[in-house]
Order: sequence, then C-alpha cells, then structure tokens
Amino acid sequence: MRTQYSFLLLFVLLLSLTSCKDNNQVRHKNSKPTLDEIFSDTTLNKTQKKQILDSAYSSISTIQNDSLKNDNLLEISYQYLMIKDSVKFLCSNSEARNIFFRIKDSARIAATYWDLGNFYQSSTKDSAYFYYTNAHRIYQNLGEEFNSARLLLNMALVQKNVKDYTGSEVTTIKAITLLKSLKKYKQLYSAYNNLGIIFNELQEYEKALENYKIALNYLEMSGREYLYPSLWNNIGVVYQNSGRHKEALANFQKAMNYNQNIKTTDPKMYAMILDNSAYVKLFSKDTIGIHKDFLEALEIRKNLNINDGITINQLHLAEYFLEKKDSVTAINYALATKELALKIQNTRDYLSSLKFLSNTVKDSALNYSQEYIKINDSLQKRERAVRNKFARIRFETEGYISETKRLNDRILQTSLISAGVILIIILLYIISNQRAKNKLIKQKQTANQEIYNLVIDQQKKFEEGRDTEKQYISRELHDGILGKLFGIRLNLDSLNEEDDSESKSERFKYIREIQKISDQIRLLSHRLNKTSLTNVNFETVLEELVKSQNAGKIKFHIEFKEAINWDTIDNNIKINIYRILQEAISNIHKHAKATEARIKFDNLNDQLIISIADNGIGFYPEKIKNGIGLSNIYARVKKIKGKINISSLGENRKGTTLKLTVPLS
Repeated sequence: MRTQYSFLLLFVLLLSLTSCKDNNQVRHKNSKPTLDEIFSDTTLNKTQKKQILDSAYSSISTIQNDSLKNDNLLEISYQYLMIKDSVKFLCSNSEARNIFFRIKDSARIAATYWDLGNFYQSSTKDSAYFYYTNAHRIYQNLGEEFNSARLLLNMALVQKNVKDYTGSEVTTIKAITLLKSLKKYKQLYSAYNNLGIIFNELQEYEKALENYKIALNYLEMSGREYLYPSLWNNIGVVYQNSGRHKEALANFQKAMNYNQNIKTTDPKMYAMILDNSAYVKLFSKDTIGIHKDFLEALEIRKNLNINDGITINQLHLAEYFLEKKDSVTAINYALATKELALKIQNTRDYLSSLKFLSNTVKDSALNYSQEYIKINDSLQKRERAVRNKFARIRFETEGYISETKRLNDRILQTSLISAGVILIIILLYIISNQRAKNKLIKQKQTANQEIYNLVIDQQKKFEEGRDTEKQYISRELHDGILGKLFGIRLNLDSLNEEDDSESKSERFKYIREIQKISDQIRLLSHRLNKTSLTNVNFETVLEELVKSQNAGKIKFHIEFKEAINWDTIDNNIKINIYRILQEAISNIHKHAKATEARIKFDNLNDQLIISIADNGIGFYPEKIKNGIGLSNIYARVKKIKGKINISSLGENRKGTTLKLTVPLS
C-alpha cells in the first residue's frame, strides 16, 4: 500500500507540473491542491496519508529538477498542515522557504508565510497575525490584489478572535475595498459576515443586521447556497441577543428547514441550530420539547468531538435545569463545562461556567467569583498584550511600507531627474543635428546654384565658341572661296571667245553652276553670321542634356509645346527640374529596357507640366517606392511644392509615364 501510494504521489506531482508551474498560487486561489486527488480517497486514514507524505518527502531529494523539487516540497508541506503533522509541516515549510529566499521567489515565500499563518491561527494568534501580515505585504508589493484581500480577511478574523474588534473592522473594510473591485462575491460574503459578528459582539445589533443583510446578497451572488443555514443562524443569534426572540426563532427555523437532509449532510450545523433554537425557546418560556433538542444536539457534538459546541450546549442545559428548579443537575452540567473548557482552553465558556456557579452555588460563590475575576483579568491582559503585538506588527509593517515608499519616491525622483537630463541631451542633440542639417541644406542649395551657374556658363562659353567658329567660317567663305570662284568665272568668261556652239554651251553651263554655288555660299555665310543664341536660356541647357543621351540605344526626344519664360522662373525650381530630369533619364537607362523616350514641357494655367514617357517594360511603383532614385525624385518634387504621378502598366508590359506638375506662381 505504501509503495503504491508513493508511486502514485510522485506520478501526480510530475504530471501536475506540465499543466501548472506554480502550485502554491493555485492552492491559494481556491483550486484544489494536486495531492487532494489522492487524499480525497475516503479509504485512506490519517496514518496512511502520513505514510504517503513521508515517503514522498524522503524521495524528493532524488529529484534533480530544482523547479520540480521546489513545487513538490511546498505541496508536501501544505499537506502536512492538512493532516496536522506539526513537526513535519514546520520542517518542510522552513526548508521550502529557505530555497525560495535563495532563488528570490517572492510569491512562494508568501505562500509559506500563508501556511504558517494557517498553522498558528488556532493556537498562537499573534504568530498567525505576524505571518499573515508578512504574506500580505509581499502579495501587495507584487500587485496581487486578490491574495492581498484574502490575507487581510484572515488577519481580520484573528483580530476578532482576540476581541480586537475595532482593528478587525478596519482590516475587514480594507479587504472589502479590494474585493469589490475584483467582484469576488464569496470573499465579500465572508467579510460582511465577519462585520456582522463584530457588531454583534459590540452589541451594536442594528449594524450587525445591516451587514448580515449585505452578506446575504453576496452569498446569493456567489452561488454558495449551502451557507444559507449558517448565515440565518448568525442572524438568529443577533435577534436572540437583542431580546427579539420571535425573529430569532424564525431565522433558526428558516435555517433548519432550508435543507431537509441537513441532519445527515451537515450534522455540525444541525446541532448548532437545534441548540440555539431550543435556547431561544427557553427564554420565550416555550419549553415543550427543548430538553430533547438540547440532548440531541449534545449527543451529535459528542459523537463529532466538537468540544466548543459541547461546552456551550452544557451551559444551555445548566440554564434549562436551573429554570426547572433542578439546581443539582444544573450545577453538574456547569461543573462539567468548567472541567472541559479548562481542558481545551476555552476561556470564554470557562468564565461563563464560573459565573453560573458563582450565582448558583451559594456556599462557594465567593471562590467562584474570585476565580472568575482572576481569570477574566488575566484574559484581558493577555488579549491586550496580543492587541499590542498586533499594533506593533502594524506599526513595523507601516514603517516598512513608508520606508519602501520613501525609497520608491527617491528612485522615482532620481529617474525623473535622469529622464530630464537625458531629454535635455536629446533636445540639444536634435537642435545641433537640425542646425547641421540646415547648414548642409544651405550648402547644398549654394552648391546647386553654383552647379547651375557653371552649367549656364559652360553652355554660354560653348555658344560663344560656336559663334566665333561660325564667324570664322563666314569670313573664310566670303573672303576665300568666293574670291576664288570669282576668278574662275573670269577665266571662263575669257574662254568664251571660242565661237563654236558646243564650247559656248558647255562654258555657259559651268558659269551658271558656279553662280549657283556662289549664291548658296553667300546665303550660308549670311545665316552663319547670325548670332541668335548669344543670350543662352534654360531651354537650351535641357536640350543639350537630352541630346547628350542619344549616344546609346535609347532615342530621347524633347518638346516644348508652349513658350516658357525661363527667366521669370526661380533658379531653385530650374535646378531641381534639371536634377529630376537627370534622375529620370538615368532610371530609364538602368531599368526600363526602352528604345524610345519622350520628354514634353508645357505651360498651362501658371503651372509647368513635365511629362517623361518611355516604351520600356514598366514596373509596379508601390513595390519600389523606397528606392533611392525615386526617393530623390519625390524629395525634389516636395522641395519645389510640386505634384508627381507615376503610372506604369507593370512588369513585362510596356510603358511608364512620369508626370510632374510645378506651380509657377
């Protein structure tokens, strides 16, 4: 059996890690622990469960995977807590916590503190409060609001149990503030139920009922119907304590009748309601059948070993028999309560039994009264000491939080200053960089202007050289060739003395031809002597640029459809047009695979319209929008505030047209 369950345990643990890396988080978020699947087996007793855990605990050292080992160790520690093996729980919890401190796993450290709080809750209240506080602080720092709220609720319950009602109220309200935003109705029910208990203890019964009413609403929204009897029982107690016995009995009966099978499904709750119902009937003087109810409730509690229930039940029976004038039986029940309460350290019922005996046993009344005062004073001192410890824990925690906040504020302040300095540096860099860019742009503009001027000067010098050459040719034609031709004509005239008709005809023919040549040369001389291009314009520059591209396989044509007054156009526009044309021609050479390209200039409505079309293979403009050539063209078009449109039929089809529109006014 032991080997079988050990193997099953390790198998389940290994399997669980494939679906959940953080078992302690699952446990503390209301999911069943991995080992619950094993321990839910009702055939296993406590000894068998302990054997399984001991085997797993001893085997865990063989696991090489640290993450797997850590998860299992925390899970095993939790299960030791569930079976109330305090020695093994404290040992495994400490071992797990030391590992988590070493690897700085805050969430799992908080889980070990949570388990320690649960361990000490029923015994050492100040220790429970201390560990709950530590766990809460960690979850709060991690921003886990739900776990923070649940731990606040645990802290509030501990405070209530030591009668620190004001502190418990404050802590509960803090938990409610978090839980409302998270819409955690189950925990909100528990919180308002706790407030109801607090105000009942403070004898503020109307406030208690108000909070129980809110708890009832949240219980309905949480879907935990099985808790209705418990809540109605609490409401009945408030009515009972406030002397409204009829309303109290109505709520006890409502709790009893909610579930017809409550006696078998929840015997503990059944015994509590039955005892309370009989007790309120005692005060209402409706004593028929209540003795039987008291005894039935007491028998159930004894069978379930519910000692706190037994003591209160016996006190109720003592009061019942005192009411029936059977003081002997009443005293016996009170003495039995005193003995059991002392054994289980139930101070509340121990004091109640002393108070009852001091009022009932006349000859020992003084002794019982003195003992009551002594125990009550001791209890108050102890509770006061615990409340002071709570206050110190809160103070230290608040001090820690304040120090953490101060450090965080300092870090934030330092971060803001650093961010400010970095921002200033970035701004200075941007300003400096922008200035450099502006300077570069200005230099580029100057360079472009100089380049344009050089192009114009070069073209002008070219034209001047051509004019000089034309004048030279004109002079040569006029002074040389014409002179020689004139001499030839004279010679031929002299030979014209021959009278035969054939010679005359031939000579006349030559003379006429020479005259024709002379006329042609004279006309050519006059044309060459005209210097119409002495004033060079931008149109000539563009024509020369296009003509210079015709040396290759592509034939370029340029056409000016309307007269354009280039002298009125800003040089910056002309420079960028020149560069755009250069880039477009370059792209046609590189990519178009064209045989012909046409460039047209037109002036329409104060807009210069330039069209560059080729018969190449085309392309998809959107695919190469970020190409360097096109980017340069787009940038120059933007600079002169123009608009550009590129249309193409796409790859492997013919034709690409670039249309540029530039405003001139």
